[in-house]
Amino acid sequence: MCHQIFGQQKSDRFTLTAKLTGFKNDTKFYLVNLDSTQNIDSVYLQQGQLTFSGKVSEPVTFRLYPANDEVYFNLWIENKNITITGDRNNFSNLQVKGSPLNKIYFSVLQKHATLDKTRDSLTTKAIKETDETKARAIWKNISLVDQEVLKIRLQSIASFPPSLITIKELYFVRNDLPSDSLKRLFDKFPINLKKSKYGDVINQYITTTNLKAGSYAPEITGTNLTGQKVKLSDYKGKVILLDFWASWCGSCRESNKSLVTLFRKFKNKDFEIVSFSIDTDLESWKIASNQDQMSWTNISDLKGLYSKQAASYKIRAIPKSFLINRNGVIVEVFTGFGTDTETALEKKIVELTK
Repeated sequence: MCHQIFGQQKSDRFTLTAKLTGFKNDTKFYLVNLDSTQNIDSVYLQQGQLTFSGKVSEPVTFRLYPANDEVYFNLWIENKNITITGDRNNFSNLQVKGSPLNKIYFSVLQKHATLDKTRDSLTTKAIKETDETKARAIWKNISLVDQEVLKIRLQSIASFPPSLITIKELYFVRNDLPSDSLKRLFDKFPINLKKSKYGDVINQYITTTNLKAGSYAPEITGTNLTGQKVKLSDYKGKVILLDFWASWCGSCRESNKSLVTLFRKFKNKDFEIVSFSIDTDLESWKIASNQDQMSWTNISDLKGLYSKQAASYKIRAIPKSFLINRNGVIVEVFTGFGTDTETALEKKIVELTK
């Protein structure tokens, strides 16, 4: 039996029973909530069967996978009796019964499953390719595959009945559509789905303009590690680096090392760093913050990538930072981390703090 997962508001429970072949007895299997990767449970396979049980406050995507193996299977968990069957050699195509949501999910997924496999193969090839010209050509082909997948996803959103599956599809493609197209598709959904965590982010995207140099920085609010509410506007009149990061993001953690140096160098020149964590687990955020010596303003709402605060800056990938002048205007946007970014950022800060 597993722990109570993802909230306890409902009295009913889910039971996930898996009947699997091709694995050794006592193989350890994990079940992880993909929206909040801290929620992980494990059981051992006995005579080809294993069972997880618990509660979800709302349907959510989980991943089932065996220890020390590369195979995995994603499915939606809702508070129902769900059964999955299949073999290790075809683990991505297990059969699911007892869950209406999964019937929709796999119908949508199947439409671009072949393209997904092609993309995975091309990505592996691109990463291994040492010739830069050849690698660029492969990434160009990957981009073409992505365009085809986007078309299929949009067709699914438009043609399938509204559900958590289709609104999550819209959530995934939110950055790939202009606001008017995004709004047209969003308007097809009923109010309960519009108010879901996926709908909240989509709606924020619709109402948020594309931020660039010259745009005014939107207000952002979070809670720091001592429980105090903090707003970006609290630092009005200062030069601010608003940085989005997370404890699980390796590049972000490397970036934090540079931020330590920057903060020490400019903190007495009306310069402030405001780090907004895209975490869902308080303890992980706290540990990473202490390890990275983050002595500047460090806030979060612990809603991860479903944060409306992060959505107001259209954050999809991290690290990403916004350098803001004393008048609240964005001077430059920095995506990713590297030596060039670090050098350009420090140069800009020097100019703004003169």
